[in-house]
Amino acid sequence: MNINSPATTAARHENILVRLQEDFDLLPNALAQIAKYILENPEKVLHQSVAELGEFAGSGEASILRLCRQIGFSGFRNFKLALAAEIGRPGLPSAGPEQPDQVLQSLHDSMAQNLAIAHSNAEPETLAKVAAALAASRRIDLYGAGMSGVTAELLAYRLLRVGLTALAFRSSNMAHEVASGLGPGCVAIGFSISGLSVDTVQFLKASRSAGAVTVAITNRRARSPLGETADFNLQASSLHDLPIGAMLTPMVGKIFVIESLMVALGKAMDNPPKK
Repeated sequence: MNINSPATTAARHENILVRLQEDFDLLPNALAQIAKYILENPEKVLHQSVAELGEFAGSGEASILRLCRQIGFSGFRNFKLALAAEIGRPGLPSAGPEQPDQVLQSLHDSMAQNLAIAHSNAEPETLAKVAAALAASRRIDLYGAGMSGVTAELLAYRLLRVGLTALAFRSSNMAHEVASGLGPGCVAIGFSISGLSVDTVQFLKASRSAGAVTVAITNRRARSPLGETADFNLQASSLHDLPIGAMLTPMVGKIFVIESLMVALGKAMDNPPKK
């Protein structure tokens, strides 16, 4: 048997998405950006050429091939074959179907783990500092793309309910345009699971340049572009919980961060600093 055949390659890499998750925090930003897109859109990648993947992931073909080689593939074709086998594309080997109770138990365990990680990463001192900035703010802008945008809207809703002026944006153009109105006494909050989202990084950079306090809520890569742009970082959950197939599981950790922040904000608003 040819050990370098596509079928053999696929058999050796049945856990390719797990491998990408495990290596994510160790990858250079250019490769991590590609890994992020693959983890979020595995089904789409099966139908894309290396050039199309590069366009959607915002990276070059050479970086894609480098990532393939780094995780053990000779090229993009073998990588796609392994990916297809893993997510169960018809006509290729895949694991047997789980029983419904097993699926629900797995979902429960994943969400419980996500919540536990968010709790373990909560830093009361950081939450208190962010809450103090929010309580004293004249305006709060929030931005996130995709699922992160939905979470940004949830926090904006919570802030509005306690009487603060909060605006959430999912349009990068609008977020950048209105960021010019930010300044001292304002807060900008960027949501990004990976910490690599270019539009979110640019939003926080523009906000910080205008004088606003900047906050990143993310699964935080070490030395991520978003983390380096923020005055404060709040970690929602682990990097191992990227939203494969658009799963909502990562929102559990972010909701915990939001509610933890609201608890801290309640204390800050009840006990304003003495002038």
